[in-house]
Amino acid sequence: MWTNIIQQLWELKHEPAASDGDDEQVVVLDRYQEVLGQRGNFTHHAFVAVLSFLVFGLVPPVVYGFSFRQSDDKDRKLAAVAAASLLCIVLLSFAKAYTQSQNPSNCIKTVTYYVVVGFGVSGASYLVGGLIHKLMEKLNWFEYPSSTPAHGTLPLAEIGKRAWESY
Repeated sequence: MWTNIIQQLWELKHEPAASDGDDEQVVVLDRYQEVLGQRGNFTHHAFVAVLSFLVFGLVPPVVYGFSFRQSDDKDRKLAAVAAASLLCIVLLSFAKAYTQSQNPSNCIKTVTYYVVVGFGVSGASYLVGGLIHKLMEKLNWFEYPSSTPAHGTLPLAEIGKRAWESY
């Protein structure tokens, strides 16, 4: 995934600047400069992009893994992960808004946009996860066969093993 980020930055760096306008007034449209800044800072931009991907991408799973370990309260874990994700989205969107424009109204628009998109995507993935869970329960993929020991395997593994028994 991070190699894809570097590849997109590389392509953005080597994308030629386009000109727009007539002979009297030529406006040079440079997407790299518009999105990231000066082209000479490519190494810095790539490093910050990969580092932020790793740091901000690891926050929600780490919060999930280390929160409420004693009680294993799923609802509180979900709330903690949602709060950590929201904090990451707000921090990253503030950083983007600050680097692109220091106008406070643009900053509020950018943060609001990314928070709304984050909530939408999170809600959709939560709903899809619930539907997949219901489907797996309906197909009995969560039930252990009675012949397996207490630490048994999932029926999915059993299905795969049975498929190869005929060979």
